[in-house]
Amino acid sequence: MKVHQYCYFALKSETVSAVEITARLGMRPDEVLVLGSRSAEHRLPRMHAWKVTHRGSEPVDDQIESVIGRLAPVRPGIRALVDEGASAVLQVVRYFHHRDGGEEFGWHLSPAVIAFLTEAAAALDVDEYDLSE
Repeated sequence: MKVHQYCYFALKSETVSAVEITARLGMRPDEVLVLGSRSAEHRLPRMHAWKVTHRGSEPVDDQIESVIGRLAPVRPGIRALVDEGASAVLQVVRYFHHRDGGEEFGWHLSPAVIAFLTEAAAALDVDEYDLSE
């Protein structure tokens, strides 16, 4: 079975823009979403998002370590934003039976990643999709 997987860390807010998050953290994101940029009528997306992503062929736990390693210097700023009402999440996405995937199935979080998520008051969200027919 082939697995395609990636991860990202996001800060989300209805009031603080990705531009402001960038300025406060002193770190540029890999991706951003702007509140209501796709549909003024339905406000999609429903909040601003600032993301640090990792997509690649390596195991997802290695991708997670890379993302958290990049964020380590700004962890206090992330926590300050969360304390002011932003939400933080480490998102893991995996597609099983993907034509471009590798053979990596299991994954884990190191104590350092768990400590970072705890100190940043960040959630872990894992989405897994079975693409078999």
